[in-house]
Amino acid sequence: MFLKWAANGQRPLHTHARTRRHRAAALVVTACLSVLTATTAIAREVPPPIRTSPTNQVPTCVTPERLTAFMKTRNRRLIKRFNRIAWWYQKHGNDWSVRWDYAFFQMLLETNFLSYRRPNGKWGDVNPRQNNFAGLGTTGGGVPGDSYPNVSTGVLAQIQHLVVYSGERIPRPVGPRTRLKQDVILKLSAPVAARRPVTFQDLSGRWAVDKKYGRSMAWVATLFAKRYCPGGLKQPARSARRSAPARSPTQVTAPAQQRQRAAAAVPSLRPITSGCRVVMASFGGTQTVLIKDVAAGQTTLTALDVDPAQADAMTDGFIAQYAKGGKPIATYKSRAEALSEAFRLCPSAAAPRSQG
Repeated sequence: MFLKWAANGQRPLHTHARTRRHRAAALVVTACLSVLTATTAIAREVPPPIRTSPTNQVPTCVTPERLTAFMKTRNRRLIKRFNRIAWWYQKHGNDWSVRWDYAFFQMLLETNFLSYRRPNGKWGDVNPRQNNFAGLGTTGGGVPGDSYPNVSTGVLAQIQHLVVYSGERIPRPVGPRTRLKQDVILKLSAPVAARRPVTFQDLSGRWAVDKKYGRSMAWVATLFAKRYCPGGLKQPARSARRSAPARSPTQVTAPAQQRQRAAAAVPSLRPITSGCRVVMASFGGTQTVLIKDVAAGQTTLTALDVDPAQADAMTDGFIAQYAKGGKPIATYKSRAEALSEAFRLCPSAAAPRSQG
């Protein structure tokens, strides 16, 4: 988007910024925002929390078709293979509970509406062949950053990076930058995430050093809303559609309160005496499959929420990608029952772990 490129290229927090360039560029952003203020009739959008919730959903006025049409008003030479990119944002955003509309606006900002060119017409550090839609790994000075094999993987990398910024660890991120900087990002996100949901506004000065980064995303959202959402983007939310089992599950370490609530289960297997942990994962569904896998001398018991109609496919897909060589132990009617058995098998995980 011209606001972003006028301000600076992608500059993650954990790199050094070129202060003089950014100070001068801030004046350009201020000028751009002043023009938009004069021409935009509706109130400026406020960047929402990164993760969806009952009170923070993608509004019904936002559709992949409309996002694509909006993008093409600013880029009439859109590369053909990007024609369906909005659908990938919807899919991966729903799968990871991320506001995919704002992730899409972030992409428009980062890539100048997928033109990958600066306002002067010159190429930015990233080129379209990289399928890098959010400047992941670009640190200035011509460093191109991460590359991904296809559009879907590139979108997924951005979505997962947003999940980490929201304060959640990703077990096996597809993005090299996410794998490299996940611990740093989580440490910096923790103080905010402990008090309230992390928002797209909180990415300012972090995802990019531009202090107006979130504000710039909000202006892209405002331009879209002016055309397609007269009431703004705080409208009644759509229900997130559940898609096929190829998607990535949300996976987190089981919290202490759930460990404490886990009751004794029906004896089946012998308890694991050492080197075990219990985690949860979810494709969304009403049943929970308990999966056991062993890697590097450690046993992992995963309570995986699945859709009963696709339980086998979801379980097989999870094992193939996240628990190679693992096997399902049993299927339970609820997560609580599965966790109860998991903590019986792994009693050392039943008490909250020390933080050192």
